[in-house]
Amino acid sequence: MSEPLQTKTVCNFCKQAVSNENFLEVVEANNPTDFYDWKTTIVFYCGLHYMKSYANTKGINLESHSDFNEKTKSQGTGVRPELMVDGRIRNDYINLRQLSYNSRYDGYFSSKVGKILRKGRLKDSKEYLSNIKDWIVPKLERENIETSYTF
Repeated sequence: MSEPLQTKTVCNFCKQAVSNENFLEVVEANNPTDFYDWKTTIVFYCGLHYMKSYANTKGINLESHSDFNEKTKSQGTGVRPELMVDGRIRNDYINLRQLSYNSRYDGYFSSKVGKILRKGRLKDSKEYLSNIKDWIVPKLERENIETSYTF
């Protein structure tokens, strides 16, 4: 007799991340040369929801950006952070957040920020998100948490 398949745990944060990724695909398909600010912001929210899903598996609620900073930063006295995140991934997430912030608030359409730079920021954001997913998704799957959703 075969063992019954264990049902994976639904993860609403993962579900939101996948929904955001689907939305990004639609925006890019319909507007390939526009809206880089919003595309970069969508990428950040994908990363945010993956990070929240990981924290949730550790019983930690990330309520704000400063909460993430405090809970993932070493205290320098040998005390481990509340949420252990690989240093490279932590930096990628912070960079992703900063690119999104810059896209939304820091003169995205100023003459100093040309289309090439906006495209580059989106490309960088996607690389950061890919690193974050590659680190988090296998950890979630080992916990039998669903990471793939269709809508």
